[in-house]
Amino acid sequence: MQSNQRIAEVLTRLMTGETLQQVVLEQHYGISHRTCQRDLAYIRRALADYAAGRLVEDEGAYHLSRQSDQDELDMVLTASNILLGSRALSRPELTATLNYLSSGLSPTMQRIVRQQLTVPRGSYTPVSNAQPLLLRLREVAACISRSQKMVFVYQSSEPGAPRSQIHHAQPVTLFFETYYFYVAMLSVEHGGYWLYRLDRMTDILEKHPGEKLDYATRFSLQEHRHYTYLLDSGSLTQIRFIYRNNIQTVLDHFPDSRIVKQNADGSYVVEAYVKVDGAMLWLLSQGTGLKVLSPVSLVNRMRDTLTAARNQYEE
Repeated sequence: MQSNQRIAEVLTRLMTGETLQQVVLEQHYGISHRTCQRDLAYIRRALADYAAGRLVEDEGAYHLSRQSDQDELDMVLTASNILLGSRALSRPELTATLNYLSSGLSPTMQRIVRQQLTVPRGSYTPVSNAQPLLLRLREVAACISRSQKMVFVYQSSEPGAPRSQIHHAQPVTLFFETYYFYVAMLSVEHGGYWLYRLDRMTDILEKHPGEKLDYATRFSLQEHRHYTYLLDSGSLTQIRFIYRNNIQTVLDHFPDSRIVKQNADGSYVVEAYVKVDGAMLWLLSQGTGLKVLSPVSLVNRMRDTLTAARNQYEE
């Protein structure tokens, strides 16, 4: 075999992700150690000249490290760890998704991903009663892109309501939040936009042509992100409170909140616009680290709720 043909073949094998042992190359092509080193040096220079990657040697074994390999590895590790932290997928769907994320990496980088994710994957804890979601995600996303209405079975969590209910709604937005995927829909049953948990949609019975929705009045995911915590209900209200814990916690949970002032004791007066029902859950979770200042209606609601909670523990 001519040297040019041999070098082209070795380069092609490297570019397809193979790791090549120098001793095996020498035996396969019937060349000396010196000739093999010269071939590899030529490949190394050509890769550098065209910024096509870097030839990496590890104890007599060679593989190609592309310029983008490290960036791709970083992105795969980041996305994989976020997915593992979400707890949203069943174990089979988690495994399939993680494998897909790393499938485009070189074999060397895939090994690094497997090593890095050994502990996170071993400790993965899906939400209770995790349901298969990938097919449902695809179905709902298709309905959104085609502006279709859906008739579906929904497992309600409302006290006293029938467990399985038939709903009629047009999906407009899919998003993930705190362990679950949600679908914002224009709902007949609720007379407006409503959030449905994707894992509670057990069967899609029918699909029909939908309507062209008015963007001025449709559900705004941006507003939801800024004003909502856990529950997208309650009036949009301006609130003020004293916060004694790490101020970054407030700014992360309510992106539009602002610091009005810092008190002498190190606490902060914070102002935020929030959907008040969900905000109550967060405000209560902060215990003595927080005191609501306004509006009066929220101060009274906090006091009544905390008093009722305390009374549960009185003999």
